[in-house]
Amino acid sequence: MLKFLISLFFLTSSHQVDPNLFFRISTDFVIKAKSPSGTQQLTIGELFYDKNIKQIVYNIRFPEKETWIQKDTSLYKIVDSRVISRQTIPSGTELSIYNLVLNGDLSDYGLKKMKFTIKNVEKEGDNVISTWEPPVQLRKYLGDILISNSNQLLNGIVFKDKTGQVIAREFFRNYIKVKGISFPREIIKENLVNGQKVYELTTYSNIKINDVSRENYNYKIPGN
Repeated sequence: MLKFLISLFFLTSSHQVDPNLFFRISTDFVIKAKSPSGTQQLTIGELFYDKNIKQIVYNIRFPEKETWIQKDTSLYKIVDSRVISRQTIPSGTELSIYNLVLNGDLSDYGLKKMKFTIKNVEKEGDNVISTWEPPVQLRKYLGDILISNSNQLLNGIVFKDKTGQVIAREFFRNYIKVKGISFPREIIKENLVNGQKVYELTTYSNIKINDVSRENYNYKIPGN
């Protein structure tokens, strides 16, 4: 039965995307974040990602005009052509939704390529829920990851720590097809920080695939 359900998962989550056809994406975005204390923050801008350059360029329009560059696991904040801060972030550009979408890996969040293995699959109505076990080298940091798929699209993902406690959730909504690629126009994130929940809602619009009319993708980081 488990083998049948695993086969069902790959059939329902398979995405007919040739990763050689798609190499860049741009989109407008709005991020609404809410802290445990109730403080809210709004960020508006546009972003550019080219998987051959391997950096995400965020042109922020609100609340302040500045540029953010994510390269590998570093996030640079740039104002007036000067780097004002650099911080380390948990995951690199290859695990960003933009890279996963362009490579046709969003349906399993890239877990198969990272050597995660399926340990259980359940079907609930139209949803196929799979449980993925991390490779041995990651088990000291991570627990199982649960993925929900419906109609060949990723609906949600749940991250657990090595003790089995839920540490983060993400939900993907309102997909649109652009040049054959399905992209979620709404992503809801819920992270547990020191036992308290931090919420983030990101909405996307004006999504373009393989746009070569603009050169914002290859932003040069000052001093690098």
